[in-house]
Amino acid sequence: MSQAPERSWLLAVPDAQVVAGMAPKSGSGGEGKSHRKRDRAFFVEVAAVVAMSAAGLLCPQGVGLWYRALLTGFVGIGGFVLIGAALVTLVCERQPERLQGKRRKPPLLLREVRDTTLAAWIAACFLAWPLARLWAGEQTGLVWTLAESGGGLRTFLQTGAALLVLDAWLYLKHRLLHTRLLFPFHRGHHVFRDPTALAGFAVGPVESVLTFWPLSLLAIPQAVHYAPLYFSLVVGFIWLNFYLHCGVSVRLLESTLPRLLVNTSAFHNRHHANAEVNFGEAFTIWDHVCKTREQDRRRDG
Repeated sequence: MSQAPERSWLLAVPDAQVVAGMAPKSGSGGEGKSHRKRDRAFFVEVAAVVAMSAAGLLCPQGVGLWYRALLTGFVGIGGFVLIGAALVTLVCERQPERLQGKRRKPPLLLREVRDTTLAAWIAACFLAWPLARLWAGEQTGLVWTLAESGGGLRTFLQTGAALLVLDAWLYLKHRLLHTRLLFPFHRGHHVFRDPTALAGFAVGPVESVLTFWPLSLLAIPQAVHYAPLYFSLVVGFIWLNFYLHCGVSVRLLESTLPRLLVNTSAFHNRHHANAEVNFGEAFTIWDHVCKTREQDRRRDG
């Protein structure tokens, strides 16, 4: 009997509790526990930001070089994401037809911008490592010719395999963040029940660490990345994430992307409306395999 509560931490958080902020039933005595869990999560989030920001003190290429790389990466990532998301939001918020209908409440734009800015800082902390190596004249994992990356076929196969592995990790990460144990670190993203494109990267520091750590692989010379293809995929993922959170659907994209098992605005918007379904981030492969699509749940239910 004593082990049941421990195991319950691995259970998924029901959508009704997501809506209610996981509020316990009145008189259950659990409200104080809920606040303590949120406080612990907050301290962990702060510790993550401090640790990521202080890691540059250990940079072998020089502390000053690392922090210059950090600031450069932060301005580049944050500027590109915020400006791009703002433009998409400006266009989409003027559309007469929205996936969740007419807004009942104004979007939480300032909070979306704040959380996105913090996520960009964490991403820049990872990017600072390869950037510092590059500025120090040392080799990184980025190469600019197909010959350096092992040829066209090898590059294509390796990139395809890497995308499948990375997407599997993003799906697993997302599922884990919806368990009772880790949901306090993902709760903030579901405040945006009817999000805008500015919410695409509005995630907390712990989730940012779990999402953006692959950027640090660029600092490993043996982890070869064909730069033109790599940066194209990164920019493509950023714009896809804008679309996933923009709140409207584009008929051409909605008819094309699902055939490629790529996520869409209509698919992901349902996750914000019902947090128990549609966990895929870039692709929907693992939602199909694990039967976590909304239509799978309706069929099973």
